[in-house]
Amino acid sequence: MKLVLTLAAALTASSAFADVNDVVEGHILPGYAAFDAAAADLRDAAAADCSPGAVRPAWNAAFDAWMAVSHLKFGPVEQDGASVIVAFWPDERSATPKALARLIADQDPIIETAEGTAQISVAARGIYALEYLLYDPQFEQAGQYGCALTQALTADLAAIAARINQDWQSDYADTMRSAGEPGNQIYLSEKEATQALFTALLAGLDFNVEQRLARPLGTFDRPRPNRAEAWRSGRSQRNIVLSLQAMADMAQQLTDGTAPVTQAAMIRAIELAEGLDDPILAGVDDPSQRLKIEIVQQAITTAYDAVLGEIGATLGVSAGFNSADGD
Repeated sequence: MKLVLTLAAALTASSAFADVNDVVEGHILPGYAAFDAAAADLRDAAAADCSPGAVRPAWNAAFDAWMAVSHLKFGPVEQDGASVIVAFWPDERSATPKALARLIADQDPIIETAEGTAQISVAARGIYALEYLLYDPQFEQAGQYGCALTQALTADLAAIAARINQDWQSDYADTMRSAGEPGNQIYLSEKEATQALFTALLAGLDFNVEQRLARPLGTFDRPRPNRAEAWRSGRSQRNIVLSLQAMADMAQQLTDGTAPVTQAAMIRAIELAEGLDDPILAGVDDPSQRLKIEIVQQAITTAYDAVLGEIGATLGVSAGFNSADGD
């Protein structure tokens, strides 16, 4: 489902809908602050004990925090490709394990400094690279270098999270708040800032449909369970639930709670996702369980349509789709 947003006419203000500042203060800033704190805890945990068993709890907490903001693909997270570095997925060509294996085989000293780590392939950085190091048997015998690599990558992730959070706190939040004011070269009107939020909400829902679910579903004759997100760590279902919860919160903030159709659709999608009892979406290979997963996918599509029809109508935004183009 290719998302192509266009302005229908002009965004119309509505007293029933919250202003941009409410979303910034109630959703975005707390989300990035939590991710910053969780990434710092992960760095500290790896520095104290780099063994996979010791690092996994902090890694999962950081992943949870990332899911609360992963749909916000604008602003500071765009700088230097930070969103791709933090979350390099989907990995269409298995670039991550290959890049990690090369580093380990070469015992590459590039990771000895923060500046060096920042120069390695994006495929070998971020949350998903750490998942391989912490969960994949291929890297169980990585030895002292594997330990150093885990510590370098967690420190790198913490530095990125801190920079994103600081940029939001010190600058970008005010940029969104001052949309339309003289001197604001990013958002020439408050309507543009509102549209950025609306776009993020729709794109996040679309990502769940077309990536987190469509990839493992594959086709009925050829399901692809190993294409599920974070299946090695058993997080595939959890990520969908957390993502939907985050976007339900954003929709609530954006509409000031005055979008009942959207709210109902979001609640149903979350409940269905929570009820799957299939942590790695292995059920795509079983006809009865596959149907349940497809129903979740349909429920998220319904939530997408509700956002588009209910919130979009009020904001004056329309969307077109070109499913052949992908996302």
